[in-house]
Amino acid sequence: MKVQQLARIDPAIAARVGVLLFDESDDVNTLMAASVAALRARNVVVAGLLQRFGDRLPSGKRAMWLDDVATGQVIRLDQPRGPGAGSCTLDNSALAEAGCLLRKAASSGAQVIVVPRFGSVEAEGGGLRVEIAEAVLSGAVVIIAVRPSNLADLEQFLGGPGTVLLPSAAAIAGWAARSAGVAVADAAA
Repeated sequence: MKVQQLARIDPAIAARVGVLLFDESDDVNTLMAASVAALRARNVVVAGLLQRFGDRLPSGKRAMWLDDVATGQVIRLDQPRGPGAGSCTLDNSALAEAGCLLRKAASSGAQVIVVPRFGSVEAEGGGLRVEIAEAVLSGAVVIIAVRPSNLADLEQFLGGPGTVLLPSAAAIAGWAARSAGVAVADAAA
């Protein structure tokens, strides 16, 4: 499967991707978790991964964790290094495990799949890019967080713009439920 660009075949694919723009000041992880909770409260079947940060490490960086939304499985995404470590702390084997979980989410029949990030690694063609493609092509609605600096790369990957979401759990859950064809009872969503 060619994943450099997805949606040229069907422009509607990109429209089913909800893009949550964030920067350093935003608590995007908490917002994504609250959105998943709001979707579950509406009986929407959700799968995918949520990212969260742990304690500050001697290097000054924070531990990174991924939670599998469907199973509760937890993966530590970083490799703790000493106080002087300045290089990337991403654990490649943990990333591969996360890829397997995201691939499982894409084939699970979930109505909505959450992806923690389309980051610089994905923008460069690596990371979870293949698994994100599988999620997008699965037919599920996909919610993905992206920094403004990577938005153009995500849009090129999708073959068009996704739907930029308001930074509100209720708004995100409402959009995702409607996009998945789930009746939304509450008008505020």
